[in-house]
Amino acid sequence: MGLFSNDKVKRLKDIPNDLVTYITIEGEAVKDKNDKLLITSYAQGKLKTIDWYIQLIDARSEKYIVPHSRDYLVDVRNQIRAAVNRIMARPVPERKN
Repeated sequence: MGLFSNDKVKRLKDIPNDLVTYITIEGEAVKDKNDKLLITSYAQGKLKTIDWYIQLIDARSEKYIVPHSRDYLVDVRNQIRAAVNRIMARPVPERKN
């Protein structure tokens, strides 16, 4: 084990408990197409992180510590997907000049 060894196990960041609530509230507050794009892009980024965490658990990675159970991550992923579907189905109000 050398001075610059990369053998350390890295603890990954927690998924916030209020993530689904935040996405839902922001989705309900959409005022234009840009708002819709921002919140759905944010949600997609979180979905990518969650999918990566699930892959690490499935692969039994010894390089990373995933701070959540697989069941929890799958549940949050499903809730986020449902929230994004609701946001995308919601019409954007027309802006008046």
